[in-house]
Amino acid sequence: MDRRDLMERLMRLESNVQNLYQEMAELKTIAMELVEENVALEVENNHLKRLIGRSEEGGLHSDIQDNTETHESKEEQEEHQQRKHRLSSKENLAILYQEGFHICKGDLFGKHRHGEDCLFCLQTLEEQS
Repeated sequence: MDRRDLMERLMRLESNVQNLYQEMAELKTIAMELVEENVALEVENNHLKRLIGRSEEGGLHSDIQDNTETHESKEEQEEHQQRKHRLSSKENLAILYQEGFHICKGDLFGKHRHGEDCLFCLQTLEEQS
């Protein structure tokens, strides 16, 4: 085997390795997008399950309340429901952040953090408290 053949084979091998590297990078990007979408769908699914559970409980609970007098005004009840909703929203954001996704406002929301902490995300979590 002469030098020219050897160099040509090495150049082809290098080209093939570069193509494999590009393809691997593309597949990695697609996989990350799928993971992000999956997490978002899981969070939404859990949220909807909670809403369904609340509506079923609310139906039974409202029948009981109709038969008894309550001392809370409607405004107090609505405020209580809003507080419960805020807690679940905070929990969802904390879960997303722990799983490695940005929860800060702006273009980064929902993107993977690649294991790095984000001051804006931490600030968002503190604001939700």
